[in-house]
Amino acid sequence: MPVRDETTKFDKDALKAHILFKLARHRRWGGKHTELMHVRSALPKGYESMAESLAKELANEGMLTWLKKTNDVHVSLNPHRKKSIIELVERYFGKQIW
Repeated sequence: MPVRDETTKFDKDALKAHILFKLARHRRWGGKHTELMHVRSALPKGYESMAESLAKELANEGMLTWLKKTNDVHVSLNPHRKKSIIELVERYFGKQIW
Protein backbone atom coordinates (compact mmCIF):
# COMPACT_ATOMS: atom_id res chain seq x y z
CA MET A 1 0.00 0.00 0.00
CA PRO A 2 1.46 3.40 -0.91
CA VAL A 3 2.20 5.71 1.98
CA ARG A 4 2.04 9.49 1.87
CA ASP A 5 4.82 10.03 4.41
CA GLU A 6 6.47 8.29 7.36
CA THR A 7 3.78 9.22 9.90
CA THR A 8 0.56 8.80 7.89
CA LYS A 9 -0.53 5.27 7.11
CA PHE A 10 -4.04 4.14 6.27
CA ASP A 11 -5.34 0.61 6.46
CA LYS A 12 -8.01 -0.69 4.11
CA ASP A 13 -10.84 -0.28 6.59
CA ALA A 14 -9.95 3.36 7.18
CA LEU A 15 -9.98 4.00 3.42
CA LYS A 16 -13.34 2.24 3.15
CA ALA A 17 -14.63 4.51 5.93
CA HIS A 18 -13.52 7.56 3.91
CA ILE A 19 -15.49 6.33 0.89
CA LEU A 20 -18.60 5.53 2.93
CA PHE A 21 -18.46 8.88 4.73
CA LYS A 22 -18.25 10.83 1.50
CA LEU A 23 -21.20 9.00 0.00
CA ALA A 24 -23.24 9.42 3.20
CA ARG A 25 -22.35 13.10 3.46
CA HIS A 26 -23.72 13.62 -0.05
CA ARG A 27 -26.77 11.47 0.76
CA ARG A 28 -26.10 8.78 -1.83
CA TRP A 29 -28.42 6.17 -0.31
CA GLY A 30 -30.44 3.64 -2.30
CA GLY A 31 -31.70 5.01 -5.62
CA LYS A 32 -29.50 8.11 -5.53
CA HIS A 33 -26.09 7.21 -6.93
CA THR A 34 -22.89 8.73 -8.26
CA GLU A 35 -20.20 7.67 -10.70
CA LEU A 36 -17.36 5.57 -9.35
CA MET A 37 -14.81 8.15 -10.51
CA HIS A 38 -16.26 10.62 -7.96
CA VAL A 39 -15.46 8.18 -5.15
CA ARG A 40 -11.74 8.63 -5.85
CA SER A 41 -11.80 12.14 -4.40
CA ALA A 42 -12.87 10.71 -1.02
CA LEU A 43 -9.47 9.09 -0.54
CA PRO A 44 -6.31 10.81 0.70
CA LYS A 45 -3.61 11.76 -1.80
CA GLY A 46 -1.71 8.75 -3.09
CA TYR A 47 -4.55 6.31 -2.49
CA GLU A 48 -6.90 7.34 -5.31
CA SER A 49 -5.85 4.40 -7.49
CA MET A 50 -7.30 1.99 -4.90
CA ALA A 51 -10.84 3.43 -5.18
CA GLU A 52 -12.24 0.84 -7.58
CA SER A 53 -10.88 -2.18 -5.72
CA LEU A 54 -12.10 -0.81 -2.37
CA ALA A 55 -15.53 -0.05 -3.84
CA LYS A 56 -15.73 -3.62 -5.18
CA GLU A 57 -14.88 -4.97 -1.73
CA LEU A 58 -17.58 -2.78 -0.17
CA ALA A 59 -20.06 -4.03 -2.78
CA ASN A 60 -19.13 -7.64 -1.99
CA GLU A 61 -19.68 -6.90 1.72
CA GLY A 62 -23.13 -5.52 0.85
CA MET A 63 -22.47 -1.93 1.90
CA LEU A 64 -22.53 -0.51 -1.63
CA THR A 65 -24.76 -1.18 -4.58
CA TRP A 66 -22.97 -1.43 -7.91
CA LEU A 67 -24.88 -0.13 -10.95
CA LYS A 68 -23.93 -0.18 -14.61
CA LYS A 69 -25.28 3.01 -16.20
CA THR A 70 -24.41 4.45 -19.61
CA ASN A 71 -21.03 2.68 -19.88
CA ASP A 72 -20.04 3.97 -16.42
CA VAL A 73 -20.18 2.29 -13.04
CA HIS A 74 -22.32 4.06 -10.44
CA VAL A 75 -22.37 3.33 -6.72
CA SER A 76 -24.71 4.11 -3.85
CA LEU A 77 -24.96 3.15 -0.19
CA ASN A 78 -27.13 0.18 0.72
CA PRO A 79 -29.89 1.53 3.01
CA HIS A 80 -30.41 -1.96 4.50
CA ARG A 81 -26.85 -1.84 5.92
CA LYS A 82 -27.11 1.70 7.30
CA LYS A 83 -26.33 0.70 10.89
CA SER A 84 -23.13 -1.17 9.98
CA ILE A 85 -22.05 1.65 7.65
CA ILE A 86 -22.47 4.22 10.42
CA GLU A 87 -20.59 2.01 12.90
CA LEU A 88 -17.65 1.55 10.50
CA VAL A 89 -17.39 5.28 9.77
CA GLU A 90 -17.61 6.27 13.43
CA ARG A 91 -14.99 3.69 14.40
CA TYR A 92 -12.42 5.32 12.12
CA PHE A 93 -13.41 8.95 12.62
CA GLY A 94 -13.52 8.44 16.39
CA LYS A 95 -16.74 10.28 17.19
CA GLN A 96 -20.35 10.56 16.21
CA ILE A 97 -20.32 12.62 13.03
CA TRP A 98 -23.95 12.50 11.99
